[in-house]
Amino acid sequence: MTAYNLAAIAFTLFALATAGFLTCGSLVRMLMFLELMLNAANIALVALGGSAASQAYAAMLLVIAAAEAGVGLALIIALAGAFKTLEAENIKELKG
Repeated sequence: MTAYNLAAIAFTLFALATAGFLTCGSLVRMLMFLELMLNAANIALVALGGSAASQAYAAMLLVIAAAEAGVGLALIIALAGAFKTLEAENIKELKG
């Protein structure tokens, strides 16, 4: 596989994940599609970078994605406890 084929796969994966994020209603699915977008960005970074620095950036992006997943799941659990739902359209009002 060439770098351009991998970039095309990464773009397709990112586009599908973006479409899924914008059309789904569940907060858990939205978080999964967000993680899929980050993984597509990693594929593009490694495919088009070609150097050791781009692979180091991809490793840092994986760490950031793991931290984002932890924080996102904590927020989803807090929202589910407060609103008793995981559907985004049912969460109408956020108060501090």
